[in-house]
Amino acid sequence: MYRRETQEAKRIARDRIEALFNMAASLAGEGKDELSRRYVALARRIGMKVDIPVGHRMDYCRKCNSYMLPSRNCRVRVTRGRKIIACLNCGRISRFPYRRREGRED
Repeated sequence: MYRRETQEAKRIARDRIEALFNMAASLAGEGKDELSRRYVALARRIGMKVDIPVGHRMDYCRKCNSYMLPSRNCRVRVTRGRKIIACLNCGRISRFPYRRREGRED
């Protein structure tokens, strides 16, 4: 009984995180940055109990909670096996490992 309840709670938390990130993305696209930051902050708070999905880990600035939109409020560069994302609001620089996909011939 307890295990099923915790799994259900985790599923609800993941769904809410997904919904909050989707709302933050749409609001950031419209230019409503403050509300977008609030949604990202709420998603991060829920994410303290449940992991934030992998697809959304690079979508926000960990310092100012801004939802990142390339060429609008962040700069993205790929050099020497790294993806470098610079937030243009607060100046934080995030570096992530980057590898080309196997099997591609360019």
